[in-house]
Amino acid sequence: MKISVIIPVYNVKDYLDKCFESIINQSYSNLEILVVDDGSSDGSSLLCDEYANKDERIKVFHLENGGAAAARNFAIKNATGDYLFFVDGDDYIDLDTIEKMVNLTDNGQKDIVYCDYYKYFEDGNKEAVKLIPFDTDNYKTHILAMPGPVCKLIKKELFLDNDLYFLNGKCFEDNAVMPLISAFANDVAYLKEPKYYYLQREGSSLNKSVYNPKWEDIFEVLDYLYDGFVSLGKYDEYFDELEYIYIEYLLHAANLRFISYNEGIKNVALVSKTMKEKFPKWRNNKYYKKENIKYKIICNLFFNNQISLARKLLRR
Repeated sequence: MKISVIIPVYNVKDYLDKCFESIINQSYSNLEILVVDDGSSDGSSLLCDEYANKDERIKVFHLENGGAAAARNFAIKNATGDYLFFVDGDDYIDLDTIEKMVNLTDNGQKDIVYCDYYKYFEDGNKEAVKLIPFDTDNYKTHILAMPGPVCKLIKKELFLDNDLYFLNGKCFEDNAVMPLISAFANDVAYLKEPKYYYLQREGSSLNKSVYNPKWEDIFEVLDYLYDGFVSLGKYDEYFDELEYIYIEYLLHAANLRFISYNEGIKNVALVSKTMKEKFPKWRNNKYYKKENIKYKIICNLFFNNQISLARKLLRR
């Protein structure tokens, strides 16, 4: 079984050695490694080529800067493996990660295999995180896995057969597609071990000291996801899961970013309006009911546009 490892690279030279070494030294060797250099300007491009010269499994593509979504989409269309495994250029994996996940595919019968991950920090600390936050005895809960493509061994046909690709040019582009990919998976497996190391960088797009207007892309991204569930006939089957995605990534997470900046305050009311239109009974959601009391209070304060109270609670 051939695995296509996809690595989008953009100005991550300081981290690439660790990333590449963790891939080329995998205990599972039947790999093709598709490296998409997204117009790097820090020397990453040259380092990618150096690794390609050392390992014939590595294919490097140099593109003009188009963002992570465009890089991943390019690699998907050029992949020849049975499964896809995405690794960001500043992350890395344990040396037995792919072997352990391949062993759970049941000889190619599983559509997706998930694994847990570590958040790791530049000071050397790390924190284990469950990829799927809820009871996995319910087969639908894998829809709620962390929405990035990493930590997932994905059958390539899920993308190709359903004509699903990452949303170009948008922040949170993963949220627009990965839940749908999961919804089309008929059978999945879950390796409940943290095998992927996800770097937490202060300079990332979600860790800014000034307001980033791109955060407002979340509205368009979730609309795209919503329309996808409707048009592809998955809305009724996964209503509870889609509703919770809106609660978690719009009502909760997006507002946590918006209220920290005066420029973002206007969006809190827009979030409330969106929830009233699409999911007016969101408080009855079975996943929301499992959240802690602080989470629920924050969501209700946001929904009612109680900015000052929300800020006071968050400062405690």
